[in-house]
Amino acid sequence: MVRSGDAESVSKASKLTQDSSIQDALRMFLQPIKNDDPKIDFYTMYKREATEYDNEYMQNYNEDLNTTLIFVRSCNYLVTL
Repeated sequence: MVRSGDAESVSKASKLTQDSSIQDALRMFLQPIKNDDPKIDFYTMYKREATEYDNEYMQNYNEDLNTTLIFVRSCNYLVTL
């Protein structure tokens, strides 16, 4: 028979193990690739920088789009009055 306290501790342990494995996978993914070929190192660095730039650009674009939609809605409301 499993007590509720035991089930909770098993659930917490499972969650910690899962979080730990996700962190380990991210660490391995983000580690620089050790290679003798400078082209691969350059491409890896370029891909990281490009992804970071693209993510920032899309975030700014979404914020600007939200602001524009709010402005259009308020203007539309004023025109209908």
